[in-house]
Formats: sequence, C-alpha cells, structure tokens
Amino acid sequence: MKVELSQREAEVAALVAKGMKDVEISRMLFISRRRVGEIIASIKQKLNIQSRVQIGILAYQKGLVEINYDWDDVEVFI
Repeated sequence: MKVELSQREAEVAALVAKGMKDVEISRMLFISRRRVGEIIASIKQKLNIQSRVQIGILAYQKGLVEINYDWDDVEVFI
C-alpha cells in the first residue's frame, strides 16, 4: 500500500529526523506547537508507526534528510 505525505508532513518529518523538538519545529515553520503535534500524529497514523525515531528512520530511508557526520571523529569504547 502506497502512503503519501503532504508537503508539510514531509517537512516536519525531515525536521524530526534532524532531532528537532516540537517547539523548534513550530518556530522554524511559523506554526503552533499544537499544529506540529497534530502533524506528527498524522504522520504516525498514515505510516502505522509509534515513535519519532521511526519517523526519523523513514525520513532518512526516503531521502527527506541526509546524515552528514564524520564518523572518523567518533571513538567507541567496549
């Protein structure tokens, strides 16, 4: 089943994927925090997902956002 997001939903999904909070998204897009919450709820319902992390993963997979991170600067301690 193909699901389409509106332009605004795609914008919000991309900003969620970048780790932005609702208040930050609302300021950037000049909409209320309540409206941001409604859009996020709509995205979750359309895509049958439950979390912002899932929105971020799907936004990345669909090319709505790119991750530009220099992994050479990361140290992992096990």
